[in-house]
Amino acid sequence: MNAPVLATPRLSLRPATLGDLAALHALFTDAQVRRWLFDDRVVSEAAAREIIEASTTSFAGRGFGHWVLVEPPGSPLFGCAGLFSADGIEIEILYAVHPSRWGHGFATEAARAVLDHGFRALALPRIAARADTPNVESIRLMERLGMRFEAERPIGGRPTVHYALTREEWERG
Repeated sequence: MNAPVLATPRLSLRPATLGDLAALHALFTDAQVRRWLFDDRVVSEAAAREIIEASTTSFAGRGFGHWVLVEPPGSPLFGCAGLFSADGIEIEILYAVHPSRWGHGFATEAARAVLDHGFRALALPRIAARADTPNVESIRLMERLGMRFEAERPIGGRPTVHYALTREEWERG
C-alpha cells in the first residue's frame, strides 16, 4: 500500500521520510515535547531515524505510520501524528506539535484525520491512546476525539491513562 497524504482544511499530513530526520529529531528533543512523548528522555538522532524507518515499513505493510504536519503544503514541518503498534497487536494514535503552535487546534485536526484514515480507509476495529496522567491537555484532546477512558495503569513507573475508540463509535460520532 502506498503511504497516503492526508488533508484537512488547514493541514497537509504527509508520510515522514528520512529527509525529515533533522526536523523530527529537533521536534522530538524539544524539552516541552519530549516531556510527554518520550518520558523526558532525549532521543538520539539514530532513534529518530529508526522511528522513521519503522514508519516507512509500517506504511508498506499495514497502511499506517507517522505523518508530518505542514501548513501550507511544502512548508517546514511543525509536528507529527500517526498510528503505531508497539506490541504488534494494539494500534495507538500519537501526536506531537511544536510548542509554538500549541493552542491552535492543530493536534486535534491532525488526530481526527489520522483516526478517520484508520477507521474508514483501513477499517481498523479499535484505536487506543495513552497519556501520562499529568498531561491534561492530551487527555482533553483524547476526550474531544470521542475516546473513552478505560483505565489508569503505570507504564515505566509513570501513572498513565488509557483511552480507546472503536470504529462503530467513530462512525456514530
